[in-house]
Amino acid sequence: MSRGETTMTGSGVQAMIQFSDTKVVTPEPRQALNAVRTLRRSLAGLELTERVRSDAGRALDEIEDELRIRDPDRGVVTAWLERFTELLADAGAVEHAGPSLVRPIRQIAVWVGPMGAALLGRFV
Repeated sequence: MSRGETTMTGSGVQAMIQFSDTKVVTPEPRQALNAVRTLRRSLAGLELTERVRSDAGRALDEIEDELRIRDPDRGVVTAWLERFTELLADAGAVEHAGPSLVRPIRQIAVWVGPMGAALLGRFV
């Protein structure tokens, strides 16, 4: 066995775990929650139809609810973030608000990881 590998056996199953000195740092959900609060403030200042405002607010509620659970599902957050961005893009709010929307959306996308990066690539 080489350095950085561990072999574990049990219940007739053998698994190998590799590790290194490199640590992958994932942003905490708290950072994404702060971004949700920022998006709520930005949303309040946008000229939107009541339906778009309501639907976008619901998407933020769902993102926040997911982020508050013990082990948030990144796929659920991605789906609701995608819905939120589609609503605002279709309403033309992205061009109007610019960075006040893009920065917090980017913060949530960073927390999500690769799925969020793909979403962000389509959004901006």
